[in-house]
Amino acid sequence: MKKNFERVIITNNPATAKSYGKTDKVMFMENATPNEVYTEAKKLVESGGRLIKPMLKDTTDYYSTVGIFFDEDKEPTPWNLREIEAACRATEGQSQFRGKGRMDQLVEMWKNAPEHRKVA
Repeated sequence: MKKNFERVIITNNPATAKSYGKTDKVMFMENATPNEVYTEAKKLVESGGRLIKPMLKDTTDYYSTVGIFFDEDKEPTPWNLREIEAACRATEGQSQFRGKGRMDQLVEMWKNAPEHRKVA
């Protein structure tokens, strides 16, 4: 049975755009902030896409990449929507993360994370 799905890579990283451009549809967002990348990804998740990786591990880097696939047999899961919304909140109002201390970034990310992601 053949799988019918399309992969879309949304990124502001030129190296990632180049490497995935041969095999997948790439939305290269030149000079976009991480929040702009995650906001665009959220639109695709809301329209029926699913995250390729169920958890977005690092929203503290300036370069952001989100992989989404569209499968005609599947609906987006609430988990996917919660993850992408958490990434949007974690990067909201910040133009870039370069030059900021790594611990400050992680503290800010976890402070803005949803309750199910916080650790005691």
